[in-house]
Amino acid sequence: MATDAGKIILEKLFPIAVEEFKLVQGFEKDLAILRNYIKKIYEVLEDAEKREITERAVESWLKDLKDAADDAKIVLDEIKYEDLRRTIETEDEIGCLYFPCIMTFLRKMAHKITFHWKMSHKIKGINENFKRINNEADSLGLNRDFTNYPRSKPLVKEITKPLVTETTSFTVDPIVIGRVIDIRKILGTVLNSGDNVLSVLPIVGMGGLGKTTLARQIYNDPCIETDFQKMIWVCVSKNFDQTTLFKRILELLLGKDFGGGSKQAVVKKIAEELKYKRYLLVLDDLRNEETEDWDEFKNTLEGASSRKGNFIIVTTREEKVASIVNTCNCPCRLRSLTDDECWLIIRSMVFQDKEVTKEFAITGLKIAGKCRGLPLAANVIGRVLRGKKIGEWDSILRIGLSNLEAGEKGILQVLKLCLLGHNLSTSINRPPYPDFYSFQKSELIFYSLEIIPFSLQNFCSYNSILENYFSCISLIQCVERSKFYGYGNIISYKIHDLVHDLACLVSKSESFMNMEGNIQGHKRGGSYLRTLFLSSSVPDEILPYFKHLHVPKLCCADLKELPTSIGTLKHLRYLDVSYNHDLTTLSESVCKLYNLRTWTILHSYIFPSLQRLPRDLQFLIHLKHLRFNDVSGEFEMPPKIESLSCLQTLPLFCMSNKEGCRIDELGRLKNLKGKLQIWNLELVCCKTEAEHANMARKLNIYKLYFHWKVNGFHRKLIKIKFNSCDKCEEITMLSHLPLFKYLKLYDLRN
Repeated sequence: MATDAGKIILEKLFPIAVEEFKLVQGFEKDLAILRNYIKKIYEVLEDAEKREITERAVESWLKDLKDAADDAKIVLDEIKYEDLRRTIETEDEIGCLYFPCIMTFLRKMAHKITFHWKMSHKIKGINENFKRINNEADSLGLNRDFTNYPRSKPLVKEITKPLVTETTSFTVDPIVIGRVIDIRKILGTVLNSGDNVLSVLPIVGMGGLGKTTLARQIYNDPCIETDFQKMIWVCVSKNFDQTTLFKRILELLLGKDFGGGSKQAVVKKIAEELKYKRYLLVLDDLRNEETEDWDEFKNTLEGASSRKGNFIIVTTREEKVASIVNTCNCPCRLRSLTDDECWLIIRSMVFQDKEVTKEFAITGLKIAGKCRGLPLAANVIGRVLRGKKIGEWDSILRIGLSNLEAGEKGILQVLKLCLLGHNLSTSINRPPYPDFYSFQKSELIFYSLEIIPFSLQNFCSYNSILENYFSCISLIQCVERSKFYGYGNIISYKIHDLVHDLACLVSKSESFMNMEGNIQGHKRGGSYLRTLFLSSSVPDEILPYFKHLHVPKLCCADLKELPTSIGTLKHLRYLDVSYNHDLTTLSESVCKLYNLRTWTILHSYIFPSLQRLPRDLQFLIHLKHLRFNDVSGEFEMPPKIESLSCLQTLPLFCMSNKEGCRIDELGRLKNLKGKLQIWNLELVCCKTEAEHANMARKLNIYKLYFHWKVNGFHRKLIKIKFNSCDKCEEITMLSHLPLFKYLKLYDLRN
């Protein structure tokens, strides 16, 4: 939704606006005004979210807000980039009287003054724009929530914040398809549970799969009503406070509000109501993952009624929750519906019992394939298709959900609930991949670095957030498995059609473009693009037109060299130039991309390998992930890589005798993770030099490879010691070492 896009940008913008830039002398007042406007506008976003679907004026206002926030972020990014540039690019000695140096100094001072004047005017213009937008919010009557404000320290929990809708047992589900076997199994389990005081069966599955509908079918079955004297339905959602939950259960048992009272008083009253009675309790949408809380709740209920045969049905999206609460043989894991079953739902929604013509049936079945087995999606699409002609059906099939109008009966809200139960609207607002594109898990996670607000990295484990991000989108089936290794290992994924269509519908912007042909015709709109997939060559003079680009993916583009103009794209965060087989050296201009965080240069092993990285790589001080997989035998490591103190991914370090390429360069890279190969270890001159690499403290490296040249260091080995190598099962033959004398083995448990 536009609101989500606005919130995301404002959440990113606010921490930037409160920073003390070294360059802002003279317009601190303007930045203070900007911060104030951001706070004021944030106060009305909640009300705007409720009204944007039904009120075009509010929708238009939100689009203006997003554009203004984008402009502000660009300006503040430029200020920050300029500060970085001046810090990195060392200035000449001011006191030097040599004439060319004096001229260089004067030229730099002129640039500084011009830049300051230009940015000052831009910030004043942005403030005027925010002032207008804030006044328009008042004109639209948007209500202000003074407790709602952008945080400079966002909470991790907000990433998984759910969209909550309370359910009841009375809702009629007119169309239930494909669940007959599930209903029979659950009924059998529930009705034959007389041996235990309290049994718990979780129904687990992604949002929109029909968990609540299935639970209602069980709850309202005549056999259940006959066997159970008390039946209770509670929609729990995110609020798992035991006292509150017991009070809600008691209210349903009494049929009236119990009032206040302690937990003890409430449970005592529940025990009186349930005495000698068999009960069924449905806990819909349970999200509590604390085992201790659940055990206490369940044990309390067992103590309240000792009659055997009581039963709890839990619906949840989380496998972890299901594993905590389950007491039966196995949880009920709902499968996705087939395309035919989804078509039956759509057909019933559109035509009821009427006959369906062949052309509608053919097109309808294809549209049903876009539902990805989700009954909720089929119901929503069925409502949208009702009353439309075959041409409109064909259009929806051809163009996708992005062809639907935003105001159609809240389709956006329903689909967001269906697909985004973990609030991944950040990624959905900016679709990372075209719908046909296959990607690896690591690739999506690295891309996600540009989606999740940058400020989060200062307050929590960034990689854990990204792993959680992927687990969430996998769980709710935003992605599907595309290719497998042997033994069932997944190597690539594809984004679902339905998710991609929803992404295009929500964004309705030019934040993404995928092109296979000539890029020349897209210069006019280039400055609006943030993400670009390109599989053709890039003329050097074209890239500057895409000056606000954040994520260019130039894979398989037949690049022989990187355009030097890429160094002008100062907003770049992510760069992928993989599988350009003639690209064996890389332009030094990349080293001017001071905001770059992820750089990927993968090669196929059958093609020429990477010969060297840019010599000035040390200046990319924000770089977190440097990914390359194949290098030539003459590969040269750039010097002073220790300057990249943020680096987490470095697959290879190649030592040499050149200055800045010794083993001690690894010492300051404290955040390295994953796999690391170290080549040319025969060049290490002594134990002290090796210790400077500080490898023992790099606890997040799980695979470490040491390489010596055969005719080098190996032959000088005199003593080897193995200590606490828990997984070592055998020692290799050492007879090829002519000087070897001592072998010491300590604590080798295998």
